[in-house]
Amino acid sequence: MSRTDPTIEVTRIGLLAWLLPGAGHYALGQRGLAKILFVAISVPFVFGALVGGVKESINPRANGWLFVAECGVGSYTFAGWMLASRLPTIAPPTPSPYSSYYPESDVAQIYLATAGMLNLLAILDAMARASGGGQALFAREAARKRAAAEARAAAAPAASGSPSPPNAGGTA
Repeated sequence: MSRTDPTIEVTRIGLLAWLLPGAGHYALGQRGLAKILFVAISVPFVFGALVGGVKESINPRANGWLFVAECGVGSYTFAGWMLASRLPTIAPPTPSPYSSYYPESDVAQIYLATAGMLNLLAILDAMARASGGGQALFAREAARKRAAAEARAAAAPAASGSPSPPNAGGTA
């Protein structure tokens, strides 16, 4: 039985997580966490696209740094950018001195960038779990410490030759 290269597996999990939020964790068998990540990343991204509009919000010319952050959600940003490039440009209406304007594009870009950065954290977590056999780092550390403590406990009576009697509450 041939085992795949761990680097290829970690890269595959990272690409899955970049293309669709939660897909990397889903591929690792962590279905509940994958669903939570999918909702927690997709909802702000869709909300940001709805508030600001695809044409204005998912646009590298509007704010390049926020667009780079949005690219953390790969397939969503690519699909939105392709849609935005195909939509016609409409001339803005003449502003009225009596109306108030809400900075929806700024708010939308913050939501989109937040979703991208959150997905970046999810990608890194999925890749770390893939490199460790599907467990989070703290779970691996806890299992290693527990195994070491059990090994020490098992080795202590064997080293003395006989089990030590329990202390009956008094001092020796």
